[in-house]
Amino acid sequence: PPDDELPALTVLVAALNEEAVIGEKISDIRKQRYPIDKLQIVVVADGSTDETPRIAEELGVDVLWEPERRGKTAAINRAMPIASGDITCLTDANCALDPGALSAVAAHFADPNVGIVSGAKTVFGSGGRAAGESLYWRIEAMVKSAESELGVTMGAPGELLGIRTALFRPIPEDIINDDFYLTCDVLDRGYAAKYAGEAMTSERTTESARGEFDRRTRVAAGTWQSCFRFAHLGSPQRGWVALSFISHRILRNVAVPAMLPLIWALSRSMRRTSRAARVLDRAQQFAYAAAIAGFVTDARAFAPFSEFLLLNAAQLMGGFRWTTGRQTPLWNKPTRSTWA
Repeated sequence: PPDDELPALTVLVAALNEEAVIGEKISDIRKQRYPIDKLQIVVVADGSTDETPRIAEELGVDVLWEPERRGKTAAINRAMPIASGDITCLTDANCALDPGALSAVAAHFADPNVGIVSGAKTVFGSGGRAAGESLYWRIEAMVKSAESELGVTMGAPGELLGIRTALFRPIPEDIINDDFYLTCDVLDRGYAAKYAGEAMTSERTTESARGEFDRRTRVAAGTWQSCFRFAHLGSPQRGWVALSFISHRILRNVAVPAMLPLIWALSRSMRRTSRAARVLDRAQQFAYAAAIAGFVTDARAFAPFSEFLLLNAAQLMGGFRWTTGRQTPLWNKPTRSTWA
């Protein structure tokens, strides 16, 4: 849309000890092809013990800081009352935005029925881990593009999501994944959730497989949490929302990971009496061996297998942490080598 038709926009960055990147993040936002007079930048640095709030304040943006660390959800809740834009975009401190990303997100809100819009995530780095994660996000993009045609995009990455400010309701502070919760909350009230594939973000992969597993586990715990909290979205009365919720979240994130160990155990127990079980058992042995080889060698050839195992193992661990109360909204961010 032309500049005079774009809505006023607030960009909210929750930044905990991000002194290494917060200056570049603010600069990155200001380089957007978006009218500067319609753009408000808010940095919430609650709990930061480094120079993050000082750097952000010196760069002339709105800054909130208090010494107590209560998690990203609490930080978002505290910042939203000062959001002056018609649309609020949440974005992580360590990711770069394509110059047209904010415009691409804002354009979808011309439809008054749209309540939330997801940006597109890309990752880069060297080796098999980067190749595996990149493959995952390309598949996720195809799924979300299809869901978006029906207005039922199931979840948004924390790297970039836009929500109609008037629709925001304080997030319960026990929520682990604010982005998935907000999507479910908006869909629950009958508004559409869209995917802006042209609103690109990029970030580096984590430095270690262990760090990536911990990150995925935390995300998985939040997915389990919101799936059970919004289980009613799976009712047939919800139409396309139910189809997307059940297939994209319940089946893929909850049911399938729980079934994988059972499938292998059954195929092994039946391999002496069933040819099909023997074939299935050997296929699984090959796949899991290839995944482990990928973790050891970081070879790109094994990337799909490693990504599959990492994703599903993290889903199982995340479900365990959530059901046993071991995952809180507070978490340690994974280490990445440099700015986006």
